[in-house]
Amino acid sequence: MHMDHATGSVICLSLRTLLVIPVGDDIKRRTAPVATYLLILSNAAAFAYSLARGLEYVVSSYGFKPAYLLEGVRVETLLTSLFLHGGVAHLAGNMVFLYIFGRSVEDRLGSFSYFLLYLASGVAGNILHTAAVLLMPPSLVKGELVRPLVGASGAISGAVGAYIVFFPDSRILTLIPYYYIVLVRIPARFYVLAWFAYQLAIGVTGLGYPLTVAAWAHIGGFAAGAAAALAVERLAKHASFK
Repeated sequence: MHMDHATGSVICLSLRTLLVIPVGDDIKRRTAPVATYLLILSNAAAFAYSLARGLEYVVSSYGFKPAYLLEGVRVETLLTSLFLHGGVAHLAGNMVFLYIFGRSVEDRLGSFSYFLLYLASGVAGNILHTAAVLLMPPSLVKGELVRPLVGASGAISGAVGAYIVFFPDSRILTLIPYYYIVLVRIPARFYVLAWFAYQLAIGVTGLGYPLTVAAWAHIGGFAAGAAAALAVERLAKHASFK
């Protein structure tokens, strides 16, 4: 699960969730998660560049605006927006999720296919976000079409979707810091189900108001990642019967 927030006139996609933080799982991996590490470094480098150049300028220039997609311009922002973040907490929260869920998915798919899944899921999330904006009341659509969207969590949601297909019986070691810090192991299927239900609830209820949470980008990324993983599983099963 996560909680998003608006930073000024920017929608920051983040997977940080109600202080329920994944810190590990019980999957035994066979390979080093090279692509995951490179993605984390790339996101960190993009954030450092944003601070050096001017965060507002970079977000405005390279963030994704739904109007771009509808007009067929600046389509590269479908990808550049996936590496931008609105603050340190925004970046750190997303990178924790990428590290926890991405490593095992990369191990299953291989680094290159995993990288493609990351990009495709992020693009799918941006596209569904655009569709959701068009379903908003007419008085809100014009403003939402030009608000830049930044954050890796649409892409990371794709890794979460693939993870639950590949490893439904795993358990997520989760940190819950309320009155005191508690570490609990939560079955992945329950963790992800709760996360998805939260996204769906705020996505549906938020359509009538100015967006502070781009839940539909998370839902789109998750669906793309899960669909890709299901296709891989089906192809693997088909190949095993030959």
